[in-house]
Amino acid sequence: MICPHCSGSLLRRERTDHRCAKCGREFALDPKTEPLGLHDLRLRSLTERLSAGRGLSATVTQLWYAATRRRLPELDRHVGGLAVTWVIVTVVAIYILCLTSGIQGWNGAFVFWKVLLAGAAVIAVGLVVIYACRPLFLRRTRIAMPVTAYGFRTDVLGRWISVYGEFPPGVLDEQHVPIPVVERPRVALVCDDPSVRACLAANGIPQTYDMALADRIENAAPGVPVLLLHDASLQGFATAKAARLTLGDRVRILGLAPRAVLDNESAIRLRERPPAGDRISFLRTVGLTQREIDWLADGWWSPIAAIPPARLIAVVSRAAEKLEDETDAERRAARQTGFLTWPAA
Repeated sequence: MICPHCSGSLLRRERTDHRCAKCGREFALDPKTEPLGLHDLRLRSLTERLSAGRGLSATVTQLWYAATRRRLPELDRHVGGLAVTWVIVTVVAIYILCLTSGIQGWNGAFVFWKVLLAGAAVIAVGLVVIYACRPLFLRRTRIAMPVTAYGFRTDVLGRWISVYGEFPPGVLDEQHVPIPVVERPRVALVCDDPSVRACLAANGIPQTYDMALADRIENAAPGVPVLLLHDASLQGFATAKAARLTLGDRVRILGLAPRAVLDNESAIRLRERPPAGDRISFLRTVGLTQREIDWLADGWWSPIAAIPPARLIAVVSRAAEKLEDETDAERRAARQTGFLTWPAA
């Protein structure tokens, strides 16, 4: 790894106890021992990417998702692991059988060859059975974050703070980000994820658009349009449907759509146990394609908190400005005129 202080290239023996043998300074993360293979320069690179070169603030949760994006477990991991285990167990069993049965050499009534061929047949049959059951394994396999949120805070950020005395640049703890109180809101935004609300608050979105942030539909500011952000999940679309029933035309749904993550290899795609059939019937009424419904019905979901700050802010800003254009005739006229068009004298 590269020392974050002197930029020296360090072998494993040159960085024991998280200390550089060349400059003697302590660093926070060693990729060989950290759960996500992170090192100090890699973590700084992630925070710079989240800031988008604009000094945007990101939350701990957003950094957690960014750090684990390339390390989600494979869906086929259990099938491959079981196949390898079956081959190893069979080979070991054949070897033990050969030793205990007194078979020696490659000659003598071809007994050794018979055992070898029988073992190969057992391996082949076992592999056929394993891969025939692959759809069942895939349906039951869960995809979860490789490191929990608590583990990331303690093992990664806790270690970082112990060395540098503060969070990485541009990263804020959503638990301590104050949500501003907007006295006369022109729009409300509802999202049940505290990380998303904290990101918007830290980057000044409530002040820019006189936007009141809330965690639940019933807590949204009364009498103003409402923007609803939700995960690409069964619960997220259930919340969206409830919002439409409760708020009617006041609500605009900004939820993360499954189509946005289905074929996106860089997206965070997690999987839980598939829901019961009676829990997914409403999905046909919320404007999803059959492919999206099948994806959700198979237990997949993607968190809205995994969206980087720049993209999140862009989506919310566009929606807020569109609402302002719809409700403010002067603003709409100004946009149509253009900022660089001067009125005639």
